[in-house]
Formats: sequence, structure tokens, C-alpha cells
Amino acid sequence: MSGELAAYGGRKVRNEPLVKEEHHRARFGEDEKQALADVIDSGHLCRVMGERTGEFEHEAAEYFDIKGAVAVTSGTAAIHCALGALGIGYGDEVITSPITDMGSVIPILAQNAMPVFADVDRKTYNVTADTIEKVVTDRTKAVIPVHLAGQSCVMGPILALAKERGIAVIEDCAQAYLSTCNGRLVGTMGDIGCFSLNDFKHITCGDGGFIISDDEKIITRARLFADKGYPRTGPVRNSIMFGMNYRMTELQAAVASVQLGKLDSIIEGRRVFGRKIDKLLSEIDGINPLYTSDGIEHSYWFYPFTINSEKLNVDTETFAGEVTAEGIPVMFPYLGSPVYLFDSINTINRCGTEISYDEGLCPVAEKVLTGMMVLPCNEFMTDNDADDIATALRKVCEYHLNK
Repeated sequence: MSGELAAYGGRKVRNEPLVKEEHHRARFGEDEKQALADVIDSGHLCRVMGERTGEFEHEAAEYFDIKGAVAVTSGTAAIHCALGALGIGYGDEVITSPITDMGSVIPILAQNAMPVFADVDRKTYNVTADTIEKVVTDRTKAVIPVHLAGQSCVMGPILALAKERGIAVIEDCAQAYLSTCNGRLVGTMGDIGCFSLNDFKHITCGDGGFIISDDEKIITRARLFADKGYPRTGPVRNSIMFGMNYRMTELQAAVASVQLGKLDSIIEGRRVFGRKIDKLLSEIDGINPLYTSDGIEHSYWFYPFTINSEKLNVDTETFAGEVTAEGIPVMFPYLGSPVYLFDSINTINRCGTEISYDEGLCPVAEKVLTGMMVLPCNEFMTDNDADDIATALRKVCEYHLNK
């Protein structure tokens, strides 16, 4: 029986790579090349003298039907500019998710504020109004809901809680372009939406990011924060507020602009593939496919799933390795631990608070990360790819069900 799985000497389901190198190359074409050439020909690669970054900001604001956008160097910088624009500072508390990248947390620490971690929903892996409310204190100044893997948090109750408590809402949309909650796009529901243009996101300019907001004061302050506090007006240079140098270059903006024009088709391609996987995995005994909350439209940055370990009588790490051996790469673990257990977090100045970051702080998140596996997902994947994924998962599940 053991020889039936590729991990134990059997024949693989798939021999060609699931994620192909040509997928990466196909993300860019002649439009991006021409946009870069136009910037080079202009002679201005910095936004201070150029026009392309400002044009991208206008395009982004128009795309999201919102008053303003500020282009910056990364998604991390976007969150930092959001916090800076809001005046978050020493000892303030900012609530966020424990299942996220350090890019959601570093900006909080950079402002000498304290990250506070709310637990997550066991099905969506996102923070909720209930988990946020449990950790709100008099020092809470903002909450950063992280829309994980392409799924919006359930924002209505979070927004209501924030309004009641006078807390700002900064949406971390790095993984969730065009995901919606009850018809509203992520990034447009809170006070500020923050996006990443990192090479691994739905759209990219290599590294970059931007914020959007309907509050013109926030946009003005974020733009100052991203440019060392310089208003770039008047005859005398004067830094009028503390800020960083997070200026996006004209080259980045040129590529970002072209990519933004492709976003609709990119998300549609991912949704077609993701929904196919949803259907196929729902038919496999022992698999718990991606869960999407009512009223949410997913944008499938990656595809998280779990297994019924007790029913299959196999641990997650072994299962992931067996599926990978079949030619279907499965990432496990997604994170080695919640971010509050990362080494860097436990070296920070606690600002005189009694906040601690110990194991057991967010038990649901800790449990989730012991079982969550990740399948790749992109707009170039085909029905045949989806069928191979399902075949490999079914093969491994049946192996364990029949042992």
C-alpha cells in the first residue's frame, strides 16, 4: 500500500511544475517596457521633478473612487505613513492580527507604539469585532485589520466598534486587492487603506505600495510623512512635520500604473481558478477547503486549506509532504508561529506597559497555524492544473482513509 504514494515510491500525479517560470514573465509585457522607457526618456527618475508618480496616485484614487492616494516604497511604508498621518506615537496601542507579515507590525514599533494582537476566527483566519473588542483599552488609538489571503475581514461590526470607541481603522489590503465585503472594496471602508506592490502580490512594481483615503487631511499628512515632511511648495524648504523618505520612484510608478490597468483581469482569472478549486476540494473526503464568510468576495492571493487530521489519521506536516511529492507544492507551515512569538518582537521596548507576548496569547491563531496549508494560486493556472491539484489531494486522502 505504501508504494502507491509518490512519497513512498509510487508514480507522481504531476511531473511538470505547477507554478511555471513563464507565469512570472507573463506578468509583464511591452506596455511596462514602454512605460519604463518613457520615464528614462523624460530624464527624471525621482518624483520630485517627475510627473509619473503623481499620475499614478491620481489613477489609483480614481480606480478606487476615493479622494486621494499616496504612492510609497512598500506596503510596510504605506502602513507607517498611515500611522504617521494619524499621529500615533509613544505608548499608543494599535491592534492587529497575529497571522500577518512583520510589515503590519514594524510600522507600529517604528512609531514607538505598542502592537496588541487580537485573536482570529478559526475559519477565516481574520480578526473580528469580537476578538478586537477583547483587547481594546483606553490607550487603543487604531486597529489594523489584515485581510488575509484575499478575503476581507467582516468589516461592518469592526467599523461600528471603532466608531463607538473613537478608534481609527487602517485596512491592510496587501493580500486582498478587490476583495469585497457586502459590495464594498477593501481599503475603502476604514479611514485608510494600505496596499503593497511587492513582487508577490496581485499586481507589482517590484517593491512599492500606496495608501488611499477619503479624508483629505489624512492624505496631506501621509504625503508629508512620506517625503521627510517637505510640502514642496514655496521658495524656502522647511520640514513642517516629522517624516521618512518613502518616495516611490518614477520607474516604479510607471510599472505600477500599467499593472493597475490589468488588475480587473488578474482578479477575474484568479477567481475563476479559485472557485474551481473550491468546488473540487469540497468533494474530497478529509479536506476542509477555503472558507469564505457570507457577503465576502474572495480575490485568491493564495489558497489556504486544512485537513481532518483525526479522520485521516495523519499529521499536517506529513500530509503536506506527501502531496508535494505528488508534484503539487504545498506550503507548510505558512508561518512558523504567530508574529508575537517572533524573536524581534520580544526585544522591543514595552513603553512602560505590562503588555506581554507569550505563547497562549491568541490560542485560536496558534492552533490555526498548526494546521493551515497553502496551495499556490495565480491567474495563469488552468482547469487542468486544478484537476491535478484535486487528484493529488484525493489520492493522499484515500491512501490514509484506506490504511
